[in-house]
Parts: sequence; C-alpha cells; structure tokens
Amino acid sequence: MLKRIAVITSVRNGAHFLDRWIAYYGGEVGFENLYIIVDGLDQPTPDPSSGVNILPHPYEARSRSAGDKFRAARASDLAASLFETYDIVIGTDVDEFIVVDPAISKSLAAYLFSVPQSGVLSAMGVDVACNTRQEKPLDWDAPFLGQRQFGQISDRYTKASIMFEPLRWGSGQHRVRGRGFTVDPHLVLFHFGSVDDKATDTRTQDAERNRTGWAAHQRRRNAVVTNVSTSPVIDGDVRFRSARKMLSRPRAPWAWNKPRPLRVDDIVQIPDRFFGIV
Repeated sequence: MLKRIAVITSVRNGAHFLDRWIAYYGGEVGFENLYIIVDGLDQPTPDPSSGVNILPHPYEARSRSAGDKFRAARASDLAASLFETYDIVIGTDVDEFIVVDPAISKSLAAYLFSVPQSGVLSAMGVDVACNTRQEKPLDWDAPFLGQRQFGQISDRYTKASIMFEPLRWGSGQHRVRGRGFTVDPHLVLFHFGSVDDKATDTRTQDAERNRTGWAAHQRRRNAVVTNVSTSPVIDGDVRFRSARKMLSRPRAPWAWNKPRPLRVDDIVQIPDRFFGIV
C-alpha cells in the first residue's frame, strides 16, 4: 500500500512566507497533501488551483500563551483526523522548513519512510538570521539559504514536528504530551523568522503582536540577529553532530520530553550544500 505524508501549518499575517512553504513542501510530498489553516477570515488565501487544502477559520485575539495552546490543540485535532488516511503528519509554522541533509541524497518523503516509524521525530533546529555585518538585504524572490549563511542552533526550534501516530502537541508544537523525543541525525529544521532584519525591526512596532504578549518573543528575535552578527562562528559540519548529542541528553523531570538547552550561543556557518534548497 502506498504510504502518504501530510504537512499542516497555520498562518496569520505570514503571506510572505506562505508561497515558499507551499512550493517547498508541495515539491516534497505533493501539493494535495498540504493543509493550510488560514487564521482569520480577513486573511488572503492561497490560490486553490495549486491543489492545496485551504481551511479558513475565524480569528479570535488571544494572549501569546493562550494562542500557542489553542493552535497546538487545533493542529492536533487536524492531525488526528488526517491519520485516518495518512501514515505520517508533519506540523510546522509557516516559516519553518524541515530539510534532509543533502549529503545523504534522499528526499524528505523517502527519508522519513526509511526511519523507524513510531512516536514523534525532531529535526535539529537552526534559527537563521541576517548577519548585518556581512550580508545584503534579502531578496524575497530568491532562495533564502545562500543569501543567509549563518544561524543559531536552537533547542526551541528542535521541535516535535513529525508524528507517526495520533498524538497531542503541546504549546507551540515544541513537544508531544506523554512521549519522549528523538533528534534525528540527518534532519534540520531551518527557522526563518529573522531572515529579513528589516522585517524583524518592523514587527517590533506591531501593535497587535505587542498587545497580545509577543514583545518578549520579538526581543528574542532581535537578539538572534545581534548574536549572528557579532558572535564567533563555528563551521556547521563541526558543530552539528555534537549539538545533536547535547540536545538529546536527558532533562529535568518537569521538562523530560523536550531537548536540552544549549549553554552557549552556537552560531554556525551553514554548509553550502544546503544553499538553494529553501
């Protein structure tokens, strides 16, 4: 029987990432297997001729914490329904892209069908940002990777994104409830929330985000740009393996099913074999 993968996301005020998200994951698993929750009837929707599944929902303003929990529950409900016809369900934010290391020459689908398929799988998170001392303003029509060559290895973005059975995501989809985690040795989750430093600065002034408790999160986004621009840089191939081992170490009992935080600012230069993929 042919195995199938679904990929789901929720988007609000993220149309500048959505076309890229659709193009990437549609190319990996098929456009008809993408499920896009459009959070707000005031939001633009993707072109239905692309074949993606568009799920518009009314928007209700919530605090950042409450909103994260609500969206995780909604995504979990959708994933549970999709497991009636799919073997694997991936959930990401619209600015998150899970990539197989090109060194092993497999597509995302082929790779996921080659690994043990139970529970949940995490890709190592790399928070990509503009090095303002070295890199030019972003061209949104060109691939991100290559224009942006630096990032911070991040436990926050080493997320429980890939489910092989119906489970419940926790807030922000950083974990699943009642299950441990596995950090895969060949998957990277590239987070592009700070890929454009000018857009990052603009979001700092977003009244709706600040009103609903996103100010602290935005300060972390700004800090990533600063870290990437000013900290010593490690070659990605040197750091990736050891970082995965550190992320996989057990944590305290109250956080046992999340990756261990790294204790240093792991700023890496992304290996050029990834350039042009996203």
